[in-house]
Amino acid sequence: MKKILLILLLLPIAVFSQGEANYWYFGTNAGVNFNTSPPTSLNDGQLDTSEGCSSISDESGNLLFYTDGRTVWNRNHQIMSNANYFGNTGLLGDPSSTSSGLIVPHPTDSDIYYVFTVDEPHHDNADTYPSQGPGTSNGEYTDLPNSNVPDDDDGYNNGLNYSVVDMSLNGGLGDVISTEKNIHLITYDETDSEEIKYKCSEKITAVKGSDCNSIWVLTHFIDKFYAFKIDDTGVNTNPIISQTGPSIPISSYRRAALGYMKTSPDGKKILIAHNTKTYNQQGSDDAEDGGVYLYDFNDATGNVSNNLPLVENVNAYGVEFSMETQKAYATVTKNNSAFLYQWDLTSADIPNSIQSISGVSGSSATALQLAPNGKIYKPVISTAKLAVINNPELDASLVDYTESTIAGAINLGSNNAIFGLPPFIQSIFSSRVNIIDQNSEEIITNLSLCEGESFNLSYANNYTNATYTWYKDGVEITTANTESFTVNYDSSITTPYTQSYKLEIDINDGSCPLIGLANITYNPFPEISDISFNQCNYTSNDTSIFDLTNIELTASETGLSFQYYENLQDAENEINSIDNPSYYYNKSNPQIVIAKVSSEFCSSYAEISLTISNKTITAPIEINTCSINDTGFESFDLNEALDQINALNSLYNVSFYSSEEDAILMENAINNISNYQNTTSFQQTIYARVENGSLCEDIIPIILTVEDPIILSEDETIIYCLEDYPDEIELDTGIPTNQINDFTYYWEPTGETTPTISTNVIGNYSVTVTNIETGCEKIRLIDLEASNRAAFTTELDGLIGENKVSIILDESSIGVYEYSLDNQFFNYQDENYFINLTPGSHTIYVRDINGCGITSKEILVLGVMRFFTPNNDGINDTWHLLGRDATNTDGIEIYIFDRFGKLITSIDPDGKGWDGTYNGKNLPSNDYWYLIKFNNGKAYKNNFTLKR
Repeated sequence: MKKILLILLLLPIAVFSQGEANYWYFGTNAGVNFNTSPPTSLNDGQLDTSEGCSSISDESGNLLFYTDGRTVWNRNHQIMSNANYFGNTGLLGDPSSTSSGLIVPHPTDSDIYYVFTVDEPHHDNADTYPSQGPGTSNGEYTDLPNSNVPDDDDGYNNGLNYSVVDMSLNGGLGDVISTEKNIHLITYDETDSEEIKYKCSEKITAVKGSDCNSIWVLTHFIDKFYAFKIDDTGVNTNPIISQTGPSIPISSYRRAALGYMKTSPDGKKILIAHNTKTYNQQGSDDAEDGGVYLYDFNDATGNVSNNLPLVENVNAYGVEFSMETQKAYATVTKNNSAFLYQWDLTSADIPNSIQSISGVSGSSATALQLAPNGKIYKPVISTAKLAVINNPELDASLVDYTESTIAGAINLGSNNAIFGLPPFIQSIFSSRVNIIDQNSEEIITNLSLCEGESFNLSYANNYTNATYTWYKDGVEITTANTESFTVNYDSSITTPYTQSYKLEIDINDGSCPLIGLANITYNPFPEISDISFNQCNYTSNDTSIFDLTNIELTASETGLSFQYYENLQDAENEINSIDNPSYYYNKSNPQIVIAKVSSEFCSSYAEISLTISNKTITAPIEINTCSINDTGFESFDLNEALDQINALNSLYNVSFYSSEEDAILMENAINNISNYQNTTSFQQTIYARVENGSLCEDIIPIILTVEDPIILSEDETIIYCLEDYPDEIELDTGIPTNQINDFTYYWEPTGETTPTISTNVIGNYSVTVTNIETGCEKIRLIDLEASNRAAFTTELDGLIGENKVSIILDESSIGVYEYSLDNQFFNYQDENYFINLTPGSHTIYVRDINGCGITSKEILVLGVMRFFTPNNDGINDTWHLLGRDATNTDGIEIYIFDRFGKLITSIDPDGKGWDGTYNGKNLPSNDYWYLIKFNNGKAYKNNFTLKR
């Protein structure tokens, strides 16, 4: 049984444990969980606040609720019905107030919590007091563009108030008690007409009282501290008032009200940041006359005293103490740059111990907040990061401030931090219980152990007369009364389970008891089993390759990690792990290797027995297939090989792989064995893994061969010219002459078996060529089509300038033809017509594109004269048709008119024409008109000119 010694370092605190500060919600939906180490970011928060916010958890670190000072959300991130600002039941804080809210547990009632709120004291609200602000003409706040009521402010300066949350309400989710809500606390002079308009600054902090059973809640206004005491009777509304400088004038509010205030974890000191003392309320920049101040606090009386300026003439904002109250920190801006300062509180001259910490980005000061892990966090404004001071107790040069998430800053994921972080009762951070890992000295907030383990909780410092009382889950362990206690695994409880242990130490000297808390979670071991793994012997020396990662050691458990070792001692010591477990060569046959299977917290060990079987099948198997597409890649049916293997033993389990290595490692098995396509052309070797039960019998080469392709001529269409009939044409396969005897032939539809055939019969032919040696065959298709020379007639339509000659094929013309005019060899076209031919003789050529010949025909094209000159010079003396002969004028009638439409004459189309006279007299030069009628019913008319 494993025993673990845990040292609990306990610091004095009465009723609070560190777990109450383990959940933070802030900024734009940002959150952090400090129950883990390192802390983890959260994405379930509902806040959208630039500054004020507060969160609270129970002592075990379980979230209870959180607020922006106006609305409260429970642990399920649901709004409490009596604390819904936009539902008109909200609280009186303001998300733009530095410390809008602070949650304080009741000292003795674990169900009761107080939510203290401080409003943003805005001058625009003060200007309209007691009426609702802002008092501006556009309803917006002067120094906050686009801000209005109710989205950004309720229009009133509400000062300091508190409300009571009862966690027993709403089924244990808690709610604000409606009759105990927004109870006002006086932090101003009610007789002062100006103070009553503002009421309070934006500062609030809390710390335990010296009596161990009370809490002080403090705020500040002008030059006074107000300390309200909470004890078992509730909140005392009469504050302890301490007046001490500096005085912050309300004439410079709201900006002068900004800045944090913190008590030290030990309850003895107070830090306060004043942003400015001078601010023009019309919206000018802050004067750099603010500062950081240190005070003494009496946690017995509530008095604040001894003002000590640490730095002045800056704009101060965030302040914080280290957990041991050894160092103080502040964020300020000066000259538009942000600074992070540290002071040594053990120094005799604290102000002069100031040191500036390097690495701070940006130009704005932001909050500082001590965390349960002892580190201090700071928003990197408007980014998804919280910067961190890793070692706050050390001097400035050694604190390790970083904004790098690699070095400890927190990545907030998709959410942003802005200015503020949630404040807590500062005493929480002096009650830490540090579970120390004795090897790394790492602080462990929550301890996780495994089934069967026991452990010892022990207080590091032994007090002689102290009384020790131990509690488990809040119940006293009556048999445990020493400084140490051994916790044992309870097998009656199903893992995982968590138990909380608390140690209370009364030193019996009148001081407060010391309280320590440890959360212990027991986790189950991963459920795994020993397993045997058999591999084929593919060499002659009893070695093989094993993929250890492919062995199923668990049933269905997820989230496990696996490591492999050659012996148990190495596995337990986590040394000499197998470097490449997916490709492991065994060292002996048989051999045991160890698998270490780990969950997040626990590990189990399993033996893997590696054995190698002897070969039982030696001959490779050949599968041949014919080439179909001539590429060398074809489809193979591996069932042919399977049938041959099963013929040896039908109980064999056979799987196929593309490589021998895959077959050995059982990776990338071929799934579709009935249709496997080779990946290497023409010949490829794949491998069959043959198993008999859990034993590997053999790995057999399967030789896949694509036979050489049969090379034939391409399928084609051959033209047979009918003019060649009865001559025959030869059809062949394209097989080379020197290979003809390697094949057989069969022709369809003739049934001939020769390499070639002759035919004059039009039709579809095919020849099947078979390789005599391989039996592979290939088919060539031949389409024998008929064609011939064209037989045609022509048709003329129109006269010169408008004519068209069409070629009309005879039905006997079965070829595909093209057409040419006056050129037997060139200028052929697909169109079967020609237009705008000159008058006279032309030859039409029609050519069969399949080579069966050319047919020609001569044609005459008619035309008309555009003018004539009857002067008896023998040139154009009469007007007549052009391109005429006895074959193309039959049935033509020709009439001539003057320009007034008077018929002058009619002429014979075959005659000499018109000589320009009428009744024997010469007609003058002028335009005349013709009308030509054809026997097909068409007629043409136009004008021509007589010139003398």
